[in-house]
Amino acid sequence: MRGLGFRSVLATALLFGVFGAIGCSDDDSDPNTPTAGTGGGAGTAGAAGTAGTAGAAGAAGTAGAAGAAGAAGAAGAAGSGGAAGAAGSGGAAGADGGDAGFPTPDKLVALTFDDGPDATLTPAVLDKLEAHGVPASFFLIGIQIGNDDAPVLARAASLGCTFENHSDNFTALDTLATEGEVNANVDAATTKITDATGAAPAFFRAPNLATSATMFSAIDLPFASGIVVGDFPGGNNGGNPTVESVVAVVRAQIQDGSIILMHDVQPSLNPQVTPDALDIIIPELKSQGYEFVNLRQLFQRRGVDPNSLQDGQWTVVPPN
Repeated sequence: MRGLGFRSVLATALLFGVFGAIGCSDDDSDPNTPTAGTGGGAGTAGAAGTAGTAGAAGAAGTAGAAGAAGAAGAAGAAGSGGAAGAAGSGGAAGADGGDAGFPTPDKLVALTFDDGPDATLTPAVLDKLEAHGVPASFFLIGIQIGNDDAPVLARAASLGCTFENHSDNFTALDTLATEGEVNANVDAATTKITDATGAAPAFFRAPNLATSATMFSAIDLPFASGIVVGDFPGGNNGGNPTVESVVAVVRAQIQDGSIILMHDVQPSLNPQVTPDALDIIIPELKSQGYEFVNLRQLFQRRGVDPNSLQDGQWTVVPPN
């Protein structure tokens, strides 16, 4: 699967991650010491960021000093234990991480969000990620990507987020008869994601998590599922979810190495419960010793090849 180039600084931002629409829902079966990084093109240095536990813009890992964000605010994935990066002209200052008062992390967790991007709804999730100083991975739907989403994607990249493949149009790929039909859909999404972000996706998430032997044979990306929190209408919480019901699912199922499956875009859900749930989930898990990483970092930090799982979907990457 190959995509087009993009002139924005997103490519620079995403290179620091080594592994690299519409209202839809997943069904109930949805089952290092780094070197300092430099994000984006060179920009005029801004004021130094405030030192924090988790620095943004450094290469992923522990105890790394964060790099400086350049023009357009590109930055690498956040490392832990670093100082906050300095902002370049037009850039975003490295995230402090907000980890003061929390124990030294000894567990990993990855937040993932489906069905975007959306110029209005996705920023509400980004606000929470930025406030808490954590990265995530966004599974994008090809036809959802428009020209007005460029600032949203740029901001997400500056926070250390990565972009993955959630199909081109949310077709039920498990019902397609041939590998050619499956590939046409997934390749179309990969092209659009690469064009919009400057880097190809490294993971695939099936619409509704529904898979088939044909899909596993055709798609050359590792499949990712996760803890399905049910932040969509009619989800596994029964009817419309609440902040409390979403948080309860995470509390019941979280373990070291978990992938949490949430949604940044659910237009028919009112109110949008995901952003408020993050204000509870993130501090609570930090207090339990969890470090938030994006999906690619999770596999890198664990030393696990995501392609090692054949004909299955990753829900957790446990410690060795």
